Amino acid sequence: MEHEGGDTMELDGGATGRGRASGGGGGGGSSAGDLDRLSALPDSLLHAIMSFLKARQAVQTCVLTTRWRHLWRSLPCLDIDQDEFRAAPKPSNNNHLAPDVDDSDIEFDEVDDSDGNEDDGIKDNEWDSFEDFADCLMHHCNIAQLDSLRLHVSKSRAPSFANKQAGGWLRRAMKYCTPGPPHQCEGLGSTNSWRLRRLYLCNVALDCRFTMHVSSVCLSLEDLELEDCMCAIHAITSNSLKSLVLKNCRWNFLSKITSPTLKSLAIAGGTNSSDCVLVIRPPAIAHLCLDVPLRFAKRVAVN
Repeated sequence: MEHEGGDTMELDGGATGRGRASGGGGGGGSSAGDLDRLSALPDSLLHAIMSFLKARQAVQTCVLTTRWRHLWRSLPCLDIDQDEFRAAPKPSNNNHLAPDVDDSDIEFDEVDDSDGNEDDGIKDNEWDSFEDFADCLMHHCNIAQLDSLRLHVSKSRAPSFANKQAGGWLRRAMKYCTPGPPHQCEGLGSTNSWRLRRLYLCNVALDCRFTMHVSSVCLSLEDLELEDCMCAIHAITSNSLKSLVLKNCRWNFLSKITSPTLKSLAIAGGTNSSDCVLVIRPPAIAHLCLDVPLRFAKRVAVN
């Protein structure tokens, strides 16, 4: 993977060679021409295949062949997930495991390590690796051209500042929606709209600049889901949203949700710390679910 100043995010040449060599291992004596059949597929089909992968796996396909070297840069769907960097649990200090216990099934949070500082070190290393990868990936991929973006930051394993750092990645993507020198970048006020249709964010700090971008630039956004996000947002407005899901988000002063196209709205859990009334205006709503604490629910008005 590349560092900040590099040009590529690929693995080293030795890994590339090994990847190519292993590609022929399962061919049962296939000819050299047979090995390149997958690479002969059009970019659109290869992108469709790679879109089923998590982002880290998609980037790792660059070792398969030179044909795949830069395909990850133009993927239509990105699934950036901290779980891909989850550290494998260390085996017990005992010489053997209890009968019928498979150490591959032990969850990270269930590892009983007498040294708590060691666990903290594992989590710090996990976050450092994820941070380097996500920051670099969002710099090199054209976020504005994505159909779908999923950014998942673990609330239980990430450091306390992680949501703000993830929010910074998103703000930079909104401000500079195409990679390249600053004078070639499109700013927040650009009239060029993003292609984005689906957006899922987990444990990301959001402010009003996010909703400004959604309403003014994400003109094709249909599905928006926010989970465990800390939101300094006054209003959510959109002329394209069809589905909006808000799970366990912490709102400071959310006072309005309005969209003429919204068909489904679900608010589950969360808090709205201000005393303002949340007014929901979805004239075309077909499904509405409010599963919130009573203190929150008493200040919700649906028009």
